Amino acid sequence: MKIIITLISVISMYSVSAQKYTDMYINDANKVGLSWLNDINHNQYENAEDLRSKEYKAKYPQEIWIAQINELMLEFGNLESRTVTQRDFQSQVEGMEDGFYVFIEYSSQYENTKEHTEYLLLKQNDKAKWEILRFDYIWQNKNPEE
Repeated sequence: MKIIITLISVISMYSVSAQKYTDMYINDANKVGLSWLNDINHNQYENAEDLRSKEYKAKYPQEIWIAQINELMLEFGNLESRTVTQRDFQSQVEGMEDGFYVFIEYSSQYENTKEHTEYLLLKQNDKAKWEILRFDYIWQNKNPEE
């Protein structure tokens, strides 16, 4: 009986410890994600560029990415608010090597959009730094005729 209680205690402690680290990873990644989004919302594209992963940079070279994100921010207008609606830690993502990944969903309010949702996928690089692997969004114009 003592062995069973000891075993349950050890498993419980491991589970609590693992959850603690998962929460820490999610919180750290969210701080990086919010900083990155803040940089693009304030036209600090060079700062934002530093946080893009090598995979993201390979897909969209700096000059192309800056032109596209600048055009997008002009279309969205000024940021009014942003709230985290979902956060999830994964060690495996389909089509990618095993590692530490955090998915974050934000409900965002911009001057020219409605029903605006932003999605970030962050990964921890080999130096234990969080990087932006992917940025996606869905939204509608406030003025339906546009």
